[in-house]
Amino acid sequence: MVMKKIFYIAALCGIVCMTGVTGSCEKDKQLPPEENVERVLPPIEDIDEGEEDPDAEKDYFHAINFLQVENVDTDGSGIDLATGKVFRGMDVHNNIHAIDLLYLDFGNATSSNIALPESRELSVNAYGEDIQYGWRHKNAGVLYRLEDVQPRDVEWFNGAKSAVRISAVVDSMITVLSADPGNQKQRYRNVQKDQILIFKSIDRNIASLIYVNHRGITTSGSNLRLVIKTDATQLQEVPPVIGGLLNANGNFYADVMEASFPRDSKVALLFDFEKKKITNVYTEQDIDAIDDFSGLGMIFTFDANDARRHRILSPRSPSIATYDSGISAYLTTRENQLTADKSRPSNTYMYRVTVTNAQDRLNANPFDGVRLSNKSLKDYFDIFRTTPVVGEQGNAWNNNQAVNNIWIVRHTRSDGGDAYGAFRFVSVDKAATGQGDGKVVFEVKYWNSLD
Repeated sequence: MVMKKIFYIAALCGIVCMTGVTGSCEKDKQLPPEENVERVLPPIEDIDEGEEDPDAEKDYFHAINFLQVENVDTDGSGIDLATGKVFRGMDVHNNIHAIDLLYLDFGNATSSNIALPESRELSVNAYGEDIQYGWRHKNAGVLYRLEDVQPRDVEWFNGAKSAVRISAVVDSMITVLSADPGNQKQRYRNVQKDQILIFKSIDRNIASLIYVNHRGITTSGSNLRLVIKTDATQLQEVPPVIGGLLNANGNFYADVMEASFPRDSKVALLFDFEKKKITNVYTEQDIDAIDDFSGLGMIFTFDANDARRHRILSPRSPSIATYDSGISAYLTTRENQLTADKSRPSNTYMYRVTVTNAQDRLNANPFDGVRLSNKSLKDYFDIFRTTPVVGEQGNAWNNNQAVNNIWIVRHTRSDGGDAYGAFRFVSVDKAATGQGDGKVVFEVKYWNSLD
């Protein structure tokens, strides 16, 4: 941490000197070493070095704004950092072209989430789901957060009093923080008072420094008060987006996961439902790269020498050893090695819901009709688990599972939380004839975690 702090101060000093921005590099050099700076954060306010005349003409945007969420089930808000305008609730969907950052709240454990519109971790509720899957355009950007804010950070924030200076600070901070890929995120949860966000727009060519000087909790949500400084002198406006949300045929969204496999061999494919990306389908060859097994939702096996059968297995099913002893042994070994609670394979409760045993309930509650929000997924699971139970519980299904079957799952993670989901086959191509590899495609609706 000490090296990082010294490094970014040096980088900032270099940029400031080259651009001719008002500021003293000699003063920065004469500041005491970071380890000697008292780690007490004074409030950012208009005093001495940070004083800014509110009536003076500025070439940058500077204001204090509130981001609010008052209904955690359906609401959020978004902000246009070029103007500071805040859009709440459904009004966000009417101003997609102007939204740079989103604010979502979901319960006390994961409150105060600041996210880019392109984040894949928004659909914890119906509101975020519409953004994640339904927006026709998402303004792209780069976002970092400073949590361990030091007095020196307050100095450069207060000293950013011109458009050129703001851009120089943003560029310097991004240069330093991007050296560690783990620093950059598309969503930060539990944003707190006295943290600083650094934002650089890709689509709109603006740069922003954002200081969080208040976080409030209400009975139905939360709010953040932000001090915003933005260089919008080179703003590139995005044309208004028309046409409403994408929602084909009145059906709700699903993540499509697919994988290829050799037609003439034996294979096991591990699907990570939580990450929901095509690159998060693992084979025995690349399983060594997995350092987090908590999101594994299902294992698909295929054996060309056993009547070309494919099977569905729970990640903790003892039957894995029968169909792929290598994968079974590896998962057992890795489970013993991984001591971090959230990295271990989840306890999985899996149920097959077939047209035969649940026709009436499936007609009334089709897979296409369930939303991806967490509440909807739990409700969908409960529909088939209430009396009379119509889901067939198990940890392994073989004999060539049909594409019209649906599986519902509940993962009880080792940290005590539950994750719900549902998935179904779209297609499976495993015939001996034909060119190239076989292919399996699933549609997945799975719990979205903000942890």
